[in-house]
Amino acid sequence: MEDMNFWRKEGKAILVGGGFLGLVVVGLAFLAASFLADLATKIPPTARPALHPARLGLFCEDVELRAKDGKKISGWWMPGGQKGNPPVIVLHGLGAGKAHMIDYILFAQAAGYPVLAIDFRGHGMSETSLTSIGYYESWDVEAAIEFVRKRGAGDPVLWGTSMGAVAALLAAAEDGSVAGVIADAPFDTYRNTIRHHAKLMYGMSEFPLLTLAMPMIEERAKFKLDAVDSLRAAKRIDVPILILAAEEDRRMDPAMVRTIYEVAAEPKEFWIIPGEGHENRNFGREFRERISEFLKKKCKKNNSRY
Repeated sequence: MEDMNFWRKEGKAILVGGGFLGLVVVGLAFLAASFLADLATKIPPTARPALHPARLGLFCEDVELRAKDGKKISGWWMPGGQKGNPPVIVLHGLGAGKAHMIDYILFAQAAGYPVLAIDFRGHGMSETSLTSIGYYESWDVEAAIEFVRKRGAGDPVLWGTSMGAVAALLAAAEDGSVAGVIADAPFDTYRNTIRHHAKLMYGMSEFPLLTLAMPMIEERAKFKLDAVDSLRAAKRIDVPILILAAEEDRRMDPAMVRTIYEVAAEPKEFWIIPGEGHENRNFGREFRERISEFLKKKCKKNNSRY
């Protein structure tokens, strides 16, 4: 609201002082800011791999979840796993979907963990939606947590990448009883990641267009930008947490990701994945070992109450 008040005041001054030219300048600024708000809230199109876990020999049930606002969330439920192992909820990044997470699914299933993979709202087979890059998506994660508990699988480990990592952190902070969190390449806050990506991709500073676009984003997607804060969420999580960054990631660079680790509550771990960029993982030997050790040593829970 302060941003909009500023622009109402300054825009009026430009109009009064500049006449027709001032009107053009303000109009162009609003159009450009509106374009940026569209970029921030609309999900980018992406090719969806035509691959289903059943085709890879896994027992998989197609399920539909309901987030607390009623949104329909598509999921794959693979209940097979070793007794006592917590279920793993696999969470994709912006513009992807559960079909892009086949490597994660195969890894967790091979290690003996039940798996639920979901399409976030607006992605894959889930209900159409704008994106909040974590806020409403955390409601989808909460629905996934409720699902595995109702199926008798116990408290889950949340394994998310990029936007999925942020949604996992927000949901874990609210739930308080997940078995653990693997947050791969999360951003710190919504405002900071919008600033960073605007500069990285378009060479754009925050003022003036982002200053104008941010309240537009809030109005269109109906959430508060400051509610998407991985730093605040990490402070509230008191279960084992593994935070990953990639050495060559320019979007969520290791120094920024490390700030989340630094404020996170114990028990926590941080690891920079050598030689890799944003989000896509090669599942090299050391990566597999890190994930395996975290799941084995940190996230084994007694699920007998389920």
